[in-house]
Amino acid sequence: MVVKCNTSEQRVTWTQNGEPEPMAEFVAKGQTLTILGLDLPAAGNYSCWAGTVLLDTTYVVVSGAREEGMNISCQAESYHGSFRCSWNGPRSAVFRARLTRSDGSLGKWVPAAGRHGWFSASFADPSFCPFAEELRPLQLHLEGLSDTSYLNFSIHFFIRDIASWPLPKSYFALLYRLQYELPNGTQVHRYVEGVEEMQLQDRMRRVRISCQDPYANAWSPWSAWKDVDAAQQHRLRAR
Repeated sequence: MVVKCNTSEQRVTWTQNGEPEPMAEFVAKGQTLTILGLDLPAAGNYSCWAGTVLLDTTYVVVSGAREEGMNISCQAESYHGSFRCSWNGPRSAVFRARLTRSDGSLGKWVPAAGRHGWFSASFADPSFCPFAEELRPLQLHLEGLSDTSYLNFSIHFFIRDIASWPLPKSYFALLYRLQYELPNGTQVHRYVEGVEEMQLQDRMRRVRISCQDPYANAWSPWSAWKDVDAAQQHRLRAR
């Protein structure tokens, strides 16, 4: 790596973190400093001087692939495509994060909040549909900068894998057609959508049900008639 001193001076001296004998191996040639072996000791503040006059400074960090050491956790608490991710990192670091959504669009950089080496950021995927199968994973890209290292890595995941709510029974909301028979033999038809359980005021002898995909016109065959005992009166559950 080459660091340049922004000056017209031809003869300069260099220090690393204020020390005239840097820990890193380097070759100085006029206004340029070539740093050899970019490992952790090479990180720090490089300053060029003309005597006792400070001319320019450059801060050098070392790229560190710390993905295997990062504890990243994401949680979604609703069906609206919003979620929050948290991870650990160097206490001195600052992070930003960006989401590549399921439709392939790229989100804006979001600054991460940090405290005592733990960082977090909130995101939303407006293209997420809770009743549609996720065909493409989300990609979360993190960039961090500490006093010694530059951190850059990505993770892929599906919202269904980080959800903390009970998964929907189906990817598609069904319309139910309910038919029940009263004690006097009268048959009543009801249509139910978006619920699994409903309250009925009528007393009934037996019940049956069929369902329809909202994207298709055909109804499923009727289920077999089921007798309703006293304990089941007034409450039906769609299955």
